[in-house]
Amino acid sequence: MKVVIFDIDGTLTQTNAVDSECFIRAVREVLGVEDFETDWSQYQFVTDSGVAQEISQRYCDRPMSGALTKAFHEHLVKGLREQPRSLFQAIPGAIEFVNSLVESPDHAVAFATGAHEASARYKLETAGFDIAGLPLASSSDAVVREHIMLQALDRAARAHQARFTEVIYFGDAPWDVEATSNLGWKLVGIGPVIETALRFDDYTEPSAILACL
Repeated sequence: MKVVIFDIDGTLTQTNAVDSECFIRAVREVLGVEDFETDWSQYQFVTDSGVAQEISQRYCDRPMSGALTKAFHEHLVKGLREQPRSLFQAIPGAIEFVNSLVESPDHAVAFATGAHEASARYKLETAGFDIAGLPLASSSDAVVREHIMLQALDRAARAHQARFTEVIYFGDAPWDVEATSNLGWKLVGIGPVIETALRFDDYTEPSAILACL
């Protein structure tokens, strides 16, 4: 059995823009930082927790306390919930593709995201994904992306009580290339931004994608 682990924003859901907008608002309204770097690739750890902690340290010269971290993530989720539901759309073909893997005896499915768990689940469910019972790891579990991905792998292994013959990761950004290279995982890129050997615009050609797995 192979395990297929999906990133979420930009990989399964068309939510990069709304997620960034709500994150920026949370930084300004909770951390009190108005002017800061919004090119996320410029941060050491491109996860919600990692970027927020670095902003707090870089611009406020203070670490994120537990209370501040909780307030920040609650504000972020609140901001997402206030947005029109029409902004939370699945990448074309993604729901059907994920469902086909869930139903396959040859594959296990999990999610690994740099987003906070509550916001990740909200985005997936609002976009129409049925994620009940599926393993998910997020920046609520770790700051470093690779650690989040390993947590997702571990949860999938425990859920299926299996050791997988191969780990395949679907991502959409340069940091996904770096993380999968560091872990030695196979990468399938989704969308126009990522540069990798295996890349698809979306999931509307599922047979072609499955042939690569």
